[in-house]
Amino acid sequence: MRAEDVKEYEKALAVCEKMLAFEMDSLQKSNIHRKMGDIHLEIAKLEKSKVSCSRALHAYQKALEVYSAERYPGNRARVVRSLGFAYAAMSDLEDRAENLKRAIDAWEKSLRFFTLASFPFDYASLQNELGSAYRKLAEQKNRSENGKRAVMACKESLKIFTFKDNPQQYADVKVCLGSAYLTLAEAIDRSDNCKRAIEAYSRALQVHTLERSPEQYAAVKNNLAIAHIALSEVENKRENCRLAIQACGDALQVRTLERQPLPYAATQNNLGNAYLTLAEVEEGMENCERALEAYRNALQIYSLGQFQEQYAATQNNLGNVYLILAEGEDRAENCMRAVRAAEEALKVYRLQDHLEDYAESQGILWLAYLTLAEIEYRAENCLLALEACQERLRAYSAGEKPLEYASCQKDLAITYCWLADTEVSAEAKAEDCRKAVAACGEALQVYGTGDHAKEHAEVQMLLWAAYSALAEVENRSLNCHKAIGACEAALGIYAGKSPADYADAQRNLGYSYLTLAEMESMAENCQRAIDAYDAALQFYTPDKAPLEYADVLRDQAFAYVALSEVDDKEECCKKALKIYKKAFKIYSGTATELEEKSDPTVVETRDLAEKCHRSMEACKRILKVIKKSKKASQPPRRSEHD
Repeated sequence: MRAEDVKEYEKALAVCEKMLAFEMDSLQKSNIHRKMGDIHLEIAKLEKSKVSCSRALHAYQKALEVYSAERYPGNRARVVRSLGFAYAAMSDLEDRAENLKRAIDAWEKSLRFFTLASFPFDYASLQNELGSAYRKLAEQKNRSENGKRAVMACKESLKIFTFKDNPQQYADVKVCLGSAYLTLAEAIDRSDNCKRAIEAYSRALQVHTLERSPEQYAAVKNNLAIAHIALSEVENKRENCRLAIQACGDALQVRTLERQPLPYAATQNNLGNAYLTLAEVEEGMENCERALEAYRNALQIYSLGQFQEQYAATQNNLGNVYLILAEGEDRAENCMRAVRAAEEALKVYRLQDHLEDYAESQGILWLAYLTLAEIEYRAENCLLALEACQERLRAYSAGEKPLEYASCQKDLAITYCWLADTEVSAEAKAEDCRKAVAACGEALQVYGTGDHAKEHAEVQMLLWAAYSALAEVENRSLNCHKAIGACEAALGIYAGKSPADYADAQRNLGYSYLTLAEMESMAENCQRAIDAYDAALQFYTPDKAPLEYADVLRDQAFAYVALSEVDDKEECCKKALKIYKKAFKIYSGTATELEEKSDPTVVETRDLAEKCHRSMEACKRILKVIKKSKKASQPPRRSEHD
């Protein structure tokens, strides 16, 4: 049908070309140029042709040479409006932002003629077009400002298009308004704007019902799913994911593989996103498996040959699913699947053309390789993770994308800390640590303690890790002090707000004080370590986190052993022995439970129990020596004889 339509349009163009050869006045020629512009524009829409768009623009410009604002204001306004449509069509083919701005400029000029008072229907239609154009422009630049303009334009359109008098147009504008709110939600007031989008789409569904207009119904349901997924990122994750899944199911009643393959693939991709997000809050792998199935359904349509950008986006989504699966079984295999998916996406995504998508692919590679480093070939995989992280960092600059830049710097610090642990030479380890510190410094320039207090504290803990590792190879005392300072900065943020993070930081603080105690103020720093472990034990309880509780007990017992070198040896060893016994009991009991479940971590837990037992025996030997020493130092008793 499309080929037949094009042929008919080409015949009409041939007629127009012949007419231009005749003698006629300039106004008649302008009318023909305008008609030719309309025909070229229709061909451009059918064929997605830049050449036809350019011809349409040229024809409209020729028409405007005669249609002056003074003599022919109506004709000029109509051609300028058509010029906007041509620029909008061209924006789908090249220079998206620039051509959208040209379309917007043309429509705003035409509104000087098509006013609300004189041409209400034309005014409302143009405002709807402006809403759509501003929304698309918001996705390219100035998301907040252009998103707001899109919303305002749609609201202007709704002054005329009402549910009662113009239900079809009303519904179309509501769909545009919903999409504008959804775009705006990416920049500001995410929760409120997502809810406004959902409300707008719901209003549209009062007109676009399954029975009355199934294709529009399915399209709105698809958008509704996207809005619920976006809202799930800030509140009621489970409920909103369930609503998104339901909306996708409704859309797939119409969007079938056979009848609507491309819309079918888009909805399957959204369905996968909903299940993937739901997997974050529901245990088990069922949601991940459903997400994989949905993405694979989408890939029946998307390929490198056709719809390659959608193909790449779906591959990134697959990569994210495999990363979640890598937290459970087949960790190495799922990490490699994530790597392969990201590499497929990078066959399409280039840094200069797809900045954020390229960054996402590199982020998947980074996390996959870093996870692999926990399992095998630690040094090699850390280097691959580092390379991916550095590539991701290229996508952002501190000026244009400060939060993304800071996040990359944080990941870079993590990677350098891991890499430092693999180095053979002290010089290489120190260099990695210094790079980690520098990356933390970059992140902290963005993460203040106000809106980004949580991220600020996380970076401080990374600084603690970097300085602690650096203390192992140079300037031990100085770097221990720096590690303690970073840890205390994080504790100031975690206090009263995040008990788990606060306890973890206290444990790290205890480690640093113990290390420092080896060099200075041994009694004082050992006591500080003991106090830090006491604070951690307020959170780690035998019931809630038995193994973590036992780990902290073991650390605290060691602190008492260290303190025994400079303080009351007997009293410190007694306390250490008592604490070691508690830890040993927990390790042994947990190991028995794990053994019954055939849990592979039983080996590690048994080993910890054995270490505790050896420490207990060492404490007993020390106490025995002390007891003997005391007995030997006592004067002999006198015997009295009659």
